[in-house]
Amino acid sequence: MTQLVNKNLITLKCVLFCFLSGIGCIFPFLPLHILSVGLDRGEARLISAVAPAIALLGPAILGPLIDKLSVGRGSTGGGAGPSSSGKLLRVVIACCLILSALFYTLLLAVPYTERHEARRPQVLFMCDAEGAYVMQEVCTEGMRCNRWEGEKSGVLAVSACEYGCADENMTWVTRPFTTTSTTTTLSPMYNSVANSTSPAPVTDEDEDEDDFEFNPPHLCYNGQCLVYMQHVNRLRVPLSLIAPEPPEDNSTAENNWCNYRTGGPSKCLVPTDRLKDIVHDGETCHPAVRCQVLDPYDEPDGVLADAECRQIIGDPTYTFWSYFIIRILADIWPTAGLALLGAACVIATRETSLGRGDVGRQLAFGTLGLAIFPPLAGLASTQMPDMPYLVPFVMHAVFMLIGALILLVDTHMPLSTPEWWWHTSTGVLAMPMNTVRRYGAETAAVFAVVALLGTLWSGIDAYLPWTVEELNGTALEVGLTMTVGALPAVPALWWAEALVDFIGHSNVFITAFTIYCLRYTGLAYSETYSWVVVCELLEVFTLSLVWVTAMLYFRHLVPRKYTTTGQALPVIAHFCIGRCIGAIVSGMVSLEQPLSSLRGAYRALGVVSLAAAAVYLALYHLLLAPRCASPAVAPPSHLLQGLNTNGGSNGNYSPMRVYHEERSRKGHFRY
Repeated sequence: MTQLVNKNLITLKCVLFCFLSGIGCIFPFLPLHILSVGLDRGEARLISAVAPAIALLGPAILGPLIDKLSVGRGSTGGGAGPSSSGKLLRVVIACCLILSALFYTLLLAVPYTERHEARRPQVLFMCDAEGAYVMQEVCTEGMRCNRWEGEKSGVLAVSACEYGCADENMTWVTRPFTTTSTTTTLSPMYNSVANSTSPAPVTDEDEDEDDFEFNPPHLCYNGQCLVYMQHVNRLRVPLSLIAPEPPEDNSTAENNWCNYRTGGPSKCLVPTDRLKDIVHDGETCHPAVRCQVLDPYDEPDGVLADAECRQIIGDPTYTFWSYFIIRILADIWPTAGLALLGAACVIATRETSLGRGDVGRQLAFGTLGLAIFPPLAGLASTQMPDMPYLVPFVMHAVFMLIGALILLVDTHMPLSTPEWWWHTSTGVLAMPMNTVRRYGAETAAVFAVVALLGTLWSGIDAYLPWTVEELNGTALEVGLTMTVGALPAVPALWWAEALVDFIGHSNVFITAFTIYCLRYTGLAYSETYSWVVVCELLEVFTLSLVWVTAMLYFRHLVPRKYTTTGQALPVIAHFCIGRCIGAIVSGMVSLEQPLSSLRGAYRALGVVSLAAAAVYLALYHLLLAPRCASPAVAPPSHLLQGLNTNGGSNGNYSPMRVYHEERSRKGHFRY
C-alpha cells in the first residue's frame, strides 16, 4: 500500500503524465500537419527521416553531461536534504520541456504554400534558314515563361513536319496541322546525315517513290541534319535551348507564347521546288518548317521535361526549409526529455541491480495521459477546419509547461545521484556494479536489438496517420490509434518488472519481433479502420513492454555513475536511429499509389520481423544461453555476514535473493 501512496513519487508521476500527454497530443498529427502547410509527401518523408537522426544529439549530449556534472554533487551520506545533483537533473528536464513547447509551437508560424496540379501547355517547333525555335504556350494570362541559367540540353520528339510560310505574328505556326501523327508511342526512328551543313537532295529507288516524299524536311543542328520522313511517326531531335530574357516591365512580353532559341547553330532550308507549291503569285514568303511536338513533358531526357505550368501560392522553398529547420530543432528536446525522465524514474524509485525499483508503475501512470488526450486533440481538430492543428499544438505546449513548472517547484523530488544509496538498505543488497564494465559487447548487442525494434516501430507509426486518412479516417480516429495502443499498456506497465523477471529480457524481445510480424501482416491486408485498431492493440507487446525492458536492461548493464547515459542509450537506439531507418524504409513507396505501395512495404517488413525473431531465438537458445550462462556462485562474504548456517538471521540481516534471473550473475541476464 505504501507504494501506491509514496508521496516522494507523486510529483514525478505528474511530470510523466504531463510529458506523455503532450507527446500524445502532437505526435500522431505531425505527419498530417506537414501536408497541411502545403508540402508534398516526398518532402514530408525527408523531414520525418532526418529529424530523428538530428534528435539523437539531445540524449547523446545531455546524458553524459548530466553524469559528469553530477559527480560529487550528491549527498554522500544519504541525508534528508535535497542534493545539488537532483536540482541539476530537474532543471535540465524542465528546460527540455519548455524548449519542446516553444519549437513545436513555432511550427504553427510556418507560412502556407500551395502548389496546384501542373498544366501542360501546347509546344510547337519551327525552323527556318536563320535558326530553330521552340514555342510554348503561356500558362495563363500574366504568367511568365519558364527560365533557366545558360543552355538546357535534351531532346525534342517531333512529328508531322511540313513546309510553309512563316509570318511575324506566328499565325501559321499555331494553325492546326494538316497532317497529324497517328501515334506518339512508337520507338524513335530517324535517318541522319552527319556533318552536313545543308540538306542534300534525297534520291530514292524507283520502287520506293510512292512511299517516300521527295525532298523531305531537313532539321540541321550543330552540323548534323535529321531527315523527317512521313512514315516515321517520331523524330527525336537533340538540341539545347536558351530561355528568353525577362522583360523590363516585369510582364509577359511574349503575349501568348514563349519563344526559346536553340543554343547551337541550327537551320532548315526549304528547297526551291517546294516553294512553288506553297507560294502563290505575287506573295512574299518566309520559308520555314514547322513540326508538332510529341510528349514534350514525358519524353525521356526531354529538354522541356520540367517546364509544366504550375500555379504556386507562397514560396514552397521557404516553407520547406523553415519547417525543416524548426522541426529538427523541435524533435531534439522531447527526445532528450524522454532519456532524462527515464533516468529520473530509475533514480527516484531506487531501481537497483536486483530490480527492486518501481519504474514500471511510474510509466503506467504517465501512459494514462497518452491514452486520454490524443482523441480529444483529434476531436478538437475536426471541429476547427480552418485551423485544425492549433488545439493539438497548444495542448502540447500547455502540458509541457505544466510539467516544467512542477519540476522547478518541487525541490524534494528524490533525484540525487545514486552513489550514496546504491549499497545501502534502500538500494537492497546490490552487488558492485563496477563488474559490469566488462559487458560492453552485451551492451552493444542489446543496443542493436533495440535499434532494430525501433526500426520496425517507426515503419508503422511514422506514416500511420496517412494510412488512416486514406481509409477515410478522421483526426479523431487518428488520435484513437494512440488510445488503443496505450490503454492495454497501463496494466502491463504496472506489473512490467514482474513480467520481465518472469519471462526474461531476451524472450520479451523475441516476442516483440514475432508480434511485429503479425502487426505488419494485418496492416498489409487491412481494408478498413477496424483492422488498424486491431493491429494497434498489439503495440503493448512491441513498444510498452519492450521499452521498460530496455530501460531495466541498460540500468543493469551500465555502471551506476553513468545512470543518465545508460537511459539515453535505448532512447538513441529506438527513437532516434530506429525511427530514422524505419521512416526511410517505409517511406520508399510510390507517390502515385502510396497506399498499395505501402502495403508491399508492410509485407516485406513483416518478413523481416519474422526472420529477426527466428534468428534471435536460434542464436540465444542454441548458442548464447548454453555457453554464456554463468554457474551459480555464492554471494560475496560481506553480504553473508549475519547469516547462520541454517540460513536464518542473527537480527541484523534477513535472507533475500541476491541473484537476477535465476542462474545468471549480475550483468549476464538471459540475453
